[in-house]
Amino acid sequence: MTDPGYETLLYDVDGRVATITLNRPEVLNAINDPMRRELVAALRRSEADDGVWVVIITGAGRGFCSGADLRERPMEGARPAPQVSPARDAYPPVLREVTKPIIAAINGATRGAGCNIAFGCDFRVASESATFAVNFVERGLMGESAAYYLDRLVGRHRATEVALLGEVFSARDGQRWGFINAVVPPEEVLPAARDLAGRLCARAPLALRLTKKALDRGHFLTPQEYIAMQNAMTAQLRGTSDLGEAMRAFREKRPPQFEGR
Repeated sequence: MTDPGYETLLYDVDGRVATITLNRPEVLNAINDPMRRELVAALRRSEADDGVWVVIITGAGRGFCSGADLRERPMEGARPAPQVSPARDAYPPVLREVTKPIIAAINGATRGAGCNIAFGCDFRVASESATFAVNFVERGLMGESAAYYLDRLVGRHRATEVALLGEVFSARDGQRWGFINAVVPPEEVLPAARDLAGRLCARAPLALRLTKKALDRGHFLTPQEYIAMQNAMTAQLRGTSDLGEAMRAFREKRPPQFEGR
């Protein structure tokens, strides 16, 4: 069911999958201030809904997201923004606050701040016609969170090239570099993302969420700290109904029916 209560995006829940559609197709879904606020709110809504196990983010029309709408938010001569808590007020860190898997269904052009969104997701399914550019340097800006994510997705050498040159690259390039999971014909982007979401929904959701958390935190931990975190997470999962169901399903040679508890 689609919730009409948004100005700049669509929010739809079908089964256990929430789909957030950036909905300013006339400007290739460029991000303005209302979209920033609504995207944060929609992501937090999906996190708070126990019935949602997977989130898809896509764009309406021909573009995924063409970046910040500079016509509505000119940068030249602007006074520096006050310091805010990024985890509370900006969508890139909120993407990682969401403990559920997030799939970017990249249906078209993705530039600048659109790369912040796409690269911050857990999976990327892209149209074979999609193109990307981390083109902040062309606007006299730094590479923002897209550069942060790229360093972890493709390594420092490639991330430096992409972020400092700001040149356009294709979905096939991204797949070859290892951070686009699948490249499909344009009409198959959302079906492919939904198929992936269905495969994820067949897994134990609490285990998925803790595994995502472990992947996120692992970069900042020593091996000893990681093992301690792993042991705590494993102990948490041992008390779940889903683990018992997984064991029964294995013995009975049938697919498990997880409930997320």
